[in-house]
Order: sequence, then C-alpha cells, then structure tokens
Amino acid sequence: MNAERPRLPGLHPGRYAWRHLDRVGAAQLWEELTDWVDWLRTTYQLGSRIPGCWYRHPSVREELTALMAAHYAAYYCDCESPDLPTEEPIAWHTQWLWPTVERLTRNSDFSGCRPENCRFTTQPQPTLGGLADYIAADLNSRDGRDPQTR
Repeated sequence: MNAERPRLPGLHPGRYAWRHLDRVGAAQLWEELTDWVDWLRTTYQLGSRIPGCWYRHPSVREELTALMAAHYAAYYCDCESPDLPTEEPIAWHTQWLWPTVERLTRNSDFSGCRPENCRFTTQPQPTLGGLADYIAADLNSRDGRDPQTR
C-alpha cells in the first residue's frame, strides 16, 4: 500500500485521514476515537452491532472516524450564537448515525468475533495482472493536448 500523500496542489490530508497520519497524529486520533466510540456504544447500546473488537477492523475504524467527524460538525460550533437552535443534531442521527450503524452491521465481518476473541484478519486484495500495461496503453491512446485548451 502506498502511504505517500497524493499530489493535489493546495490540498492536504485532514486530521482524520488515517492513511496519512504520523505517529503523533495517529496517537491523538486513537485516543479521541476510542473515547468517542466508547461513548457511542454506551449511549446507544450498540455493543451487539459494534462489538468491542471494532478497532481491529480497518474499514470499521474508518467509518467510525467519519461518523465522529460528522458528530463534531453537528454538535460543535464556532459561531457567535451558540444558543441558536439548529437541526444539525437530528440530521446527524437520521443521515449519519443510523445509516452508518446499518451499513456496519450489513458490511462488516463481525461473524467470527466473540466478546473475548476477534477472528478478523486482513485478506490480500490482489489486482488482476497487467495493470501497468493497461495504464500504459490507455495513456498511449490519448493525445498530448492539455484538456483545458481543447
């Protein structure tokens, strides 16, 4: 897996981009996420839907990180009128929380996990041979003109 940062002029990975975090950033995010997921699982009684081994499942960690970021966006404000009512908290529940929990329940392989034993293993996801040749052929089939000058 290539962990180099993509070359996107003017854009930088955010603090929730696990793939690009250094040791310090990852330690901070782990601390924050584990506390938040503990709160989430306890508050909504999600232990059977998000088992205690959630952190061993990389896709679940990514989904829960995104859910946490959405929660912050809904419940925290950097505004001059923090007492004004907003619909963001209910939107977080209807648009983000429950759809994410349903997706985790449906798509995450928790089937082999037990309260004291997680059987999750990362499986290689091979790419069909010939990728480099395919890309080379695709690039060779294109003209060299700048798409913005066409």
